[in-house]
Amino acid sequence: MLVRSGTVATRGATIAFAVRGATAGIPVLLIAPGGMRSSIGMWRAQPWDAWSRLGDEDFTVVAMDQRNAGDSSGPVDAAAGWDAFAEDQIAVLDHLGIGRCLLIGQCIGPSYIFRLLRHSPERFSGALMLQPIGVAEHTTEAGGWEGTNAASTRDWFGAWAQEMCSAGRATDAELQRLHGAMFESGTEKFVFSASREEVSAVQTPLLVTAGHGRKDIYHPAEVAREVARLAPNSELLERWRDGDFSEAVAARFIAFLRRHAPPPETRWASLEP
Repeated sequence: MLVRSGTVATRGATIAFAVRGATAGIPVLLIAPGGMRSSIGMWRAQPWDAWSRLGDEDFTVVAMDQRNAGDSSGPVDAAAGWDAFAEDQIAVLDHLGIGRCLLIGQCIGPSYIFRLLRHSPERFSGALMLQPIGVAEHTTEAGGWEGTNAASTRDWFGAWAQEMCSAGRATDAELQRLHGAMFESGTEKFVFSASREEVSAVQTPLLVTAGHGRKDIYHPAEVAREVARLAPNSELLERWRDGDFSEAVAARFIAFLRRHAPPPETRWASLEP
């Protein structure tokens, strides 16, 4: 089984990645949960550890630490916002010689994916979106919140920002601007990286799973439901984690990925030595 790691230099950033699984298999890019700390190690604590599970199948699994998470570093680029991260992700795929691939993202991952689907839709044949973040009013979960959850991003962004400031990697002003660019843009406040109109225009097949069955202010179940209602080629799985997780859920994920795998001739533009 292929297992290796490395870094890619792009736009002044150094992005850490790892690859495991089949040599020249079905390529899948993973975008981990963890908010601004999205990194490879975050998969280990999830009900479905895509990094470990898919590596035992005929997939070539690519995982990465996002800019300024894990072992990746780079400028805090408020002007580019979500686009800076999309360019990092594309740079990893290009470095590995991957043409078309599948996407899996959890938590903040679906928001990164929506920007990738705007940036380079031709590169992706399907996406598994696990408990997307976004803005919603409380719906059916016990212990609801008043109004919307729009301010909740400051909780997990703020903890990461404090670490960045303490390490001298960014100023408070730079981080405030980055938060504004990524999470306070008026026209894109649905899943932060894309508006409802943009989600409606996505033609890529999606499998979307909802957040926790209990109150989940960071991953509201209604965000997943609305993504599935808006995106024309989508399906929704409401209950999939905690006590609801089973091998049948994992099998559904794998079946979706196989069904939407890119044609073999489009997967690998070139193979790095």
